[in-house]
Amino acid sequence: HEDEGMGQEWGTRGLRLVMEFLPNGCLRDFLQKNQPRLEHRTLLLYAWQICKGMEYLGARRCVHRDLASRNILVESDSHVKIGDFGLAKLLPQDKDYYVVREPGQSPVFWYAPESLADNIFSCASDTWSFGVLLYELFTYSSKSRSPSEEFLRMMGTARPAQIICHLLELLKDNRRLPAPAGCPSEVYSLMTSCWAFTPSARPTFGDLAPKIEGLRDGRSKTRG
Repeated sequence: HEDEGMGQEWGTRGLRLVMEFLPNGCLRDFLQKNQPRLEHRTLLLYAWQICKGMEYLGARRCVHRDLASRNILVESDSHVKIGDFGLAKLLPQDKDYYVVREPGQSPVFWYAPESLADNIFSCASDTWSFGVLLYELFTYSSKSRSPSEEFLRMMGTARPAQIICHLLELLKDNRRLPAPAGCPSEVYSLMTSCWAFTPSARPTFGDLAPKIEGLRDGRSKTRG
């Protein structure tokens, strides 16, 4: 077992995280399999739960850095939980952001401009990623409409080594993911507010939660 190997190699220094087993798997796969029966109201419930979880993490100075549907776990049809804290960082007490220096692959199509350009991560960059997660919810994590596929279409023939530069140029030009088919305009407005180029212009999770709850209790009760 991989964990056992790590424990043997590092001895008492090995760090392990024990999490509950959720048999419904990740939200990305759940959305793809259950699209016909998932109404907008249910998608907004998931968004609200994730938002409240992120508000809790932010209050404890934790930046997730990998917020995406693949890292949300489904407990039941009415309950999802944030998972995969492999990239998470605790903010230093004297700063509201974290500069990542270690190498490694990154989910760049979920990243805010400051993360792409300068490896800066904060609660505001998590807000940007939450906007992309909202987009995933309302496309039911369609593979053909995934954030990576949409941005690669915008880039055209960009070579792999140039992808980050091209993506940053698109974002500077105010190019964003398109509104998902059938997505309520109010929900898309929330997404785009999360994608403000300047971090301070983005809403906090505390701002977003009541807005999402209001949409869920209001007009967005059907699949559109």
